[in-house]
Amino acid sequence: MKHKIEIFALFILFGTINIVAQTNWTYPVKPGMEEWSRLYGEDERTAVVQVPKEVLEKITAKELVELCLDLPQFGFFGAFETPQVGFDVMAGRYNIIEHLLLSREAGKYLIAVYKDAGMNGFRTLPYSNRFWPIKLRYIELLLAQKEILQSLTHEEKLELLLGAREKFLMMMVSDIYNINNAEFSLRIMARILDMEEYQKLYRSSNWEIINRFIQTGSYLDRPPVDDLIEIIDNYINEKNYLK
Repeated sequence: MKHKIEIFALFILFGTINIVAQTNWTYPVKPGMEEWSRLYGEDERTAVVQVPKEVLEKITAKELVELCLDLPQFGFFGAFETPQVGFDVMAGRYNIIEHLLLSREAGKYLIAVYKDAGMNGFRTLPYSNRFWPIKLRYIELLLAQKEILQSLTHEEKLELLLGAREKFLMMMVSDIYNINNAEFSLRIMARILDMEEYQKLYRSSNWEIINRFIQTGSYLDRPPVDDLIEIIDNYINEKNYLK
């Protein structure tokens, strides 16, 4: 055990030494590395991806988003009953996500990342496309968090709403996605309407089911999905957001 603790300390030291001009810090151990295969259990894997305090104090909002995207366990949310339960566990386990939720600037960079995301990977950004369908859901899960949405301006929320609507439509005609995948996009839109206190959302006969979906990310049956899509499109049309 003492040997393993010493290894963890060396990993963190290695990362801290690499703080240069803002930060060039990266996760010192990742899946595919020999060192990763030597780790025993989730507790050890969690320990080696904690970002040093010195790095968190120096990184910009853009770098914060990049480290969140590069988190080796970004798909961990899928191991739980609902996406939100999984995300809450991740936020309590990985300090980079906790730090993201405290940022007032990271949301706009997340939107830029999301806009660049296609159905098969990033279009232009140089980030990893490994396990892409899961990574896209992870990005959408980040964007659906109250803390992120509350940090956005009204215009940024509109930009995100239209971006999520575009992603939803693309997934619905894609050969590699299905309605369960598309519901991550749908949840972003539903949460924005909820934060905007859109009354037609609350008057829906499916509001109780939709609200549970907003809070947990649990899957919806098709009738509530169709109802929610209609409400979202009404909101967009009323505001003349569609060109």
